Amino acid sequence: MKYRISPIDPIISRDARQFGAGSPMHSMSWLSNILIAGAVRAVLWKANPEPDSRETLSALKKTTVQGIFPLLNEKIYFPRPLDIVKSANNIYQIKPCEIPDNCGVNMPLRGLLPAAPDTDEDFKPVQLNAFWERDLIIKWLKYGKNNFSLNDADTLSAPLHDERVHACIDPKTGTSKGGNLFATTGLDFVHMDGVNDSLKLEQISIDIEGGSLPEKFIAPIGGERRLAEFSLNEDDAALWDYPAELPEFINGRLRLVLASPAIFAKGWLPDWIGEETLTGKIPHTNATVKLISAVTERWQPVSGWSYERGNTGPKPMRRAVPAGSVYFFEIITGTLEAKNLWLKSICTDEQNINDGFGLVLAGQW
Repeated sequence: MKYRISPIDPIISRDARQFGAGSPMHSMSWLSNILIAGAVRAVLWKANPEPDSRETLSALKKTTVQGIFPLLNEKIYFPRPLDIVKSANNIYQIKPCEIPDNCGVNMPLRGLLPAAPDTDEDFKPVQLNAFWERDLIIKWLKYGKNNFSLNDADTLSAPLHDERVHACIDPKTGTSKGGNLFATTGLDFVHMDGVNDSLKLEQISIDIEGGSLPEKFIAPIGGERRLAEFSLNEDDAALWDYPAELPEFINGRLRLVLASPAIFAKGWLPDWIGEETLTGKIPHTNATVKLISAVTERWQPVSGWSYERGNTGPKPMRRAVPAGSVYFFEIITGTLEAKNLWLKSICTDEQNINDGFGLVLAGQW
């Protein structure tokens, strides 16, 4: 089932920093996967006649919640690929590059190649918006920088931050406690930088086991329990289909772009890639590939709050590979049918898959 989410209030998607009296509650620049997954499962949990049973808890954890991509004017947007860099006048593509003779570079694994812009020009990169419209992503995956143009009309910036100062209320008197002020930072989905329309969110592949969601409901999300409206919209299925413009099969070189943050047991390295050989079999395919290079940013903190009986409290912080990261592969054996990878998870842990981590977009390089 595909739902759209319309935030009513600025949403707080907390990072993993500690929060207490006198310290600010920070928000990440985009919503966390488990933030939305937790909101959906909470609605199912409240509707279940046996909310405390272990069977119910297991079913809730198996509920698949994937997506959380911006939707504006009936167009869907994905995180910007990190293998593009732009100067004031030119666009460059970051690709794996050979190490010249008598030169060396520190790489995390033996045999891994560095990646760099395809130019010798000395330039200062300009800042790019966080999200690209679907058609723009398709062009980049198919052609790279060849005949590629980047217009602000096809991109979206991250939501503006909404900062508020709050007072701590004494439950006995109903008045504020002296000196107990704290600040929160939320994501404002109405006032967008350079955009005059409201921003809506959409989820993909919400598989529900042991219950069902109403067609429309309001639920709290994230810190301070800010509200958002969920509405069923199956007509958006075409937005998630594999694009007809991209090749049905990919041969030779494969480029995977993370459409959502990924959590791997080996940090930035996918679990199915061997550290010695740099080879492995991609999930959902019969293709064996070799990792050539990767372009990633600083790890993203992932935490949360558990309401499980006997285990209530903050969840341990984990490190995720940020959305937009790009992995470059060479296909060694097998046939890779690209549609089998489109918006599928390349994580191996079942719970990470259910939480929507590791969704990818597939192209060539």
